[in-house]
Amino acid sequence: MNRLLAALHLSLVLLTGKGGLVSGFSPSAVISIQTQAPSSPHPLAFTSSSKTVSPKSPVILKFTPKDDSEVSDDTPFIRPALHNSNFFRAISILYALLFAVYTTSQSPAATTNALTKFGKHLVISSKAAAAIHMLSFGTWFGTVFYTTFVAGITMFKNLPRRTFGSLQSKLFPLYFKLCTGMIALQILTLTAMPDVLCKTSEVSLLVAFFATLLNLLYLEPTSTQVMFDRYKLEDDGKRDSDEYKSLAKSFGKFHGISSLTNLIAFCGGIVHAVRLASKLAA
Repeated sequence: MNRLLAALHLSLVLLTGKGGLVSGFSPSAVISIQTQAPSSPHPLAFTSSSKTVSPKSPVILKFTPKDDSEVSDDTPFIRPALHNSNFFRAISILYALLFAVYTTSQSPAATTNALTKFGKHLVISSKAAAAIHMLSFGTWFGTVFYTTFVAGITMFKNLPRRTFGSLQSKLFPLYFKLCTGMIALQILTLTAMPDVLCKTSEVSLLVAFFATLLNLLYLEPTSTQVMFDRYKLEDDGKRDSDEYKSLAKSFGKFHGISSLTNLIAFCGGIVHAVRLASKLAA
């Protein structure tokens, strides 16, 4: 009977992490549980050595995700570059705003003949082109802002390193595909909007397009592959090897360039946004 009560109390401790009262049993007692394997096998049978369990010892349950191979030291996976700092981003955005305001106050330069001729062959009206242009711009600009300044930072600070890296490896290809498609729509529909079409908008959108395309086709896949190669070396216990150090430098380089090109594309969007706002205000 005492063993049954002891087993019930142990179950209560494991489930609640607190000592409980069971009739005929003292919580302050130290329980010694001795189990032996029965002569005949039983589905619930188990064997263990003698264990001493204190009913007042709290049972801590950890629900925070943790990687089994998480590196125990404090060495960062990547050292943030200057252009990846909040200060540099703020300066870049401020410069893009000032440049956009300056160019908007000047007489708009004529666009290239190629885009002007291409716009004449569009089969949609100027109003339809403007609607598509605004929707694609809002989708692209909002996606870049949220991913760069909200979602990415939040996930980086709250997810385990490998969980964050694996998640980004799935999100980034979709992110850059969406951004590339939305910018392409803006360039196409811009040709049917003569009041907005100018050299400033044309160049800013083209720069954003090719920067995003470079990320989609080369920078992001390369940096992601290097990241997984580093994970493999960590699992093999080769964190101090020359190969790992070389991969660390490569990852820092490709990740830094990828972040910089993403920022350049975002600044191009700011310049074009100011141009659009000036036409709406007029």
